[in-house]
Amino acid sequence: MHQEDDETFIQIINESKKKLQTLKILSNFFNNPVLIAVLIRTKVIHNLFENNKNLDIHKLDLFHIQYTKSLIDLFQKLKKSKEQSYLLLSDEIYINDDFISKLKSEIEAGFFSDVAFSHAKNLSIKIEQLYKIFAFDDSINFRWNEINEFSSRRASEFYREIGKEKFEQISLHESDPIYENSLVKIEKKLLGKLNIHKFRIKFACGIKHENEIAEVYEFIDSNYKFIFNVNEKSFYFLNDANTKGIDLSKNKSMKAQIIEDLQAKNNKLKEQQVNLKTQLPKDVEQVLESYAVKISDVEFLNDLQNVDEQTNILKAMLNININSK
Repeated sequence: MHQEDDETFIQIINESKKKLQTLKILSNFFNNPVLIAVLIRTKVIHNLFENNKNLDIHKLDLFHIQYTKSLIDLFQKLKKSKEQSYLLLSDEIYINDDFISKLKSEIEAGFFSDVAFSHAKNLSIKIEQLYKIFAFDDSINFRWNEINEFSSRRASEFYREIGKEKFEQISLHESDPIYENSLVKIEKKLLGKLNIHKFRIKFACGIKHENEIAEVYEFIDSNYKFIFNVNEKSFYFLNDANTKGIDLSKNKSMKAQIIEDLQAKNNKLKEQQVNLKTQLPKDVEQVLESYAVKISDVEFLNDLQNVDEQTNILKAMLNININSK
């Protein structure tokens, strides 16, 4: 090889490497199997010329001019049109993640079960005091303060919001005899059962409708359930008719629910991102597949010199309206 030929060889090989690097970047972005196959085949063609100096290096240059350049032009246009949508999705994911982090730092769900346990113990003591008032006419200095404080502090974040009809449904009670005074209304059968069970209760969940608040309790070691209407200060047994169709599972923080919803949304957004990059317009897919078949033909290199640039299979690609995809 003469010096001039060496310089030409080096120049064409270097230009070819640049095109391979650009094609690799595009392949990484789109992660499309056909485009990756094209990259691999283009690399094979490049290596063939780089490792065999006796071949006509101008054929490699011609290959890139007639094929690779058109392919790169197409996918750079396509990438530009997709990047804006991709970045919008990325921004939304970032904002959601930031909001999730802030909510996690504020959330109190970790100790809610503990404070609900203590609250149930306090209510148990209060109900026992009420029993003594009704049974023995004791002049106990009775206050609802700490019981009210629990719901006023926790209801907005933890208590389950239900509709008006559901709230009325769970609040309904049969016309069984009740104990009533200025402090409370409590079903007589309920108070009797609580006394038998030594007032051992546990907090099941809190529910609310707008400003109306109620708490559901269970007897420890028993299937009995009752409702405490916080606003009315009333206690009644619950049965299947009261609770039908109402979720009485343990409360979750509203913030925790928001976190779950945002995480689910981010998963969908990330899936959209993947689909956005990997899914190509049908006309682009078709011409890309034709191109992959073309350059994989074993006779392809021999035909390079006979290819009319104006009839290049990829020229059609450059006329595709990318912005409409």
